[in-house]
Amino acid sequence: MSLVTFRTAAQNASRPRRAALSGLALAAALTLSGCQISSPVTTDMNYDPADGVSVDAGQVAVRDLLVVSEGNGAPGTVSGLVVNNTSEPTEVTVTLGTGAEAVALQPTLSVAPGQSLRLDGQGPDGSGTPVQVPAVEVSPGGSLQLVVQTSQGEADSGLAPVLLPEGPYSDIAVTTADVPS
Repeated sequence: MSLVTFRTAAQNASRPRRAALSGLALAAALTLSGCQISSPVTTDMNYDPADGVSVDAGQVAVRDLLVVSEGNGAPGTVSGLVVNNTSEPTEVTVTLGTGAEAVALQPTLSVAPGQSLRLDGQGPDGSGTPVQVPAVEVSPGGSLQLVVQTSQGEADSGLAPVLLPEGPYSDIAVTTADVPS
C-alpha cells in the first residue's frame, strides 16, 4: 500500500466521526437555544428593587414603601418616596388598614406638582415631619396593609414590610415620645 493510499483511507475513516461530532454540536446548540423560547425575559418583568413595595395612586407614585419599627406594639415610621406626576399640588394621606378599622396616619403630606417627598420626613433640608404609626402590632419581618390616598380621590394599597431600625434604616427610628397622640 502506498503512502497516498494510506492517507486517503485514514481520512475516509475520520469523516463519519467528524460528521457525528458536527451533528452533536448542532443538536446541542439547537437544544440550548430552545431554552430561551420557553423562558420569559426576566429583565422585562416589573419588580421592586428595594426592601419596600410600590404603590400607584393614579399619577402619584410611592416607591419603597415600608415601616421601620421594633414591632410588637412599638411605634413606627413609614418610609418611602412619594412622587407627584401631576400638574397640580396634591395632598397624600397614608392609612393603616382598610375598612372600619382603618387608621389615618399623621401627618398628611402636601406634594408640589412634579416634585417628590420622603415619607420618613428626611428631606434635603432635614425639616420634614415623618409619617408615623402609633403602634406596630406585628413583628419585624411581618407586613402591614398601607393605603395611599390622594386629594384627587385616587387610592392604592400594598403590604408594606416591617423592618428593624438597623443598617440603612437606623437613622429613621421613632421613639414613643415622637408619636403624636
